[in-house]
Amino acid sequence: MQGVVYYANYLLYAEVGRFAYLQHKGVDYRRDVLERGLDFTIASASVRYLAPLRYPDEFDVRVTLGDVRHSSWSFRYLVTKAERDTICAEMETVQVFLDRATGRPTRMPSVFAERLR
Repeated sequence: MQGVVYYANYLLYAEVGRFAYLQHKGVDYRRDVLERGLDFTIASASVRYLAPLRYPDEFDVRVTLGDVRHSSWSFRYLVTKAERDTICAEMETVQVFLDRATGRPTRMPSVFAERLR
């Protein structure tokens, strides 16, 4: 109704960017995560809104790898208006690997860490 993108939608854009990044790096979720008895979840997410994204603006989501640790890693995202390269939002998510049987954090497989980089 206000003509601007709903604030929570930015996290959906991060999800799409995260999936595309992993796919581009050759990560297969089933093979590299689930079949190893693992999963990962979002441990934290933050969004800093800088300029409104309005309907029907076209936009880009740029994803870069942040810190890679023993059981977690982070991604940073920029949402920019396509026609003017105006930064609309900066985001960061931290993902953590989980043992599917226990639900507890566990070490990231080395092959996964290598593909991330």
